Amino acid sequence: MYISAMMKFNFFKSVFLISLTLLLISCGSTSSSGKNADLVKENDKTTTSKPAPEPAKETTTVEEKTTVQKDEYSRAVGNLSVSKDTFEADKAAVMELIDTLSTIMKDMDYQSWLLYVDKESKIYWSKPANLKKAQSKLPVKGLKLKDLQDYFKYVFVPARMGRTVTEIRYESDTYVKAVQITNPSDSPEEEKYTVYYYFVKTNGHWELNLPQIDN
Repeated sequence: MYISAMMKFNFFKSVFLISLTLLLISCGSTSSSGKNADLVKENDKTTTSKPAPEPAKETTTVEEKTTVQKDEYSRAVGNLSVSKDTFEADKAAVMELIDTLSTIMKDMDYQSWLLYVDKESKIYWSKPANLKKAQSKLPVKGLKLKDLQDYFKYVFVPARMGRTVTEIRYESDTYVKAVQITNPSDSPEEEKYTVYYYFVKTNGHWELNLPQIDN
């Protein structure tokens, strides 16, 4: 009986020790797993990169646009007393007229062209003596200018077809040149441009003027 009791005691003791061992292992494993999870979270925080900032966009400020417009206005009017509103209205009207003339030249529409030529130019360039002066300066030697229509075909159109006009220059408040800038400069003395059209304002409307030829 004593032996039986001892065997039972040893059995329960063995069970208790095994259970305690398993419990300790389980606690250690849980702690290690928790630490590993925390470590993974820390690594995630460390390796997560911030999005790269977007490159700065180039913009043109209102002030810069105003400066460009002001410079063009100054170049156009020079020392004349022409308001900025008048300049903007005049330039818009002249550029629209040039677009119309471009279409007329493509179509070689002489009759429509006459509608935009001022009276003084028609009278001057209808005179044979003035046409003769012009034909002597033509690059094609021997070409005869018999009338104003020949002037349109052989002088006016070839000199202007396909040309680009960007600005105007006032000679007076009623007379402007339409020009293409070839050498921009803040200095009027250094600036270079080619004149393609002259316009005269008659009764509030711009008309095409054909400059008289130098003697």
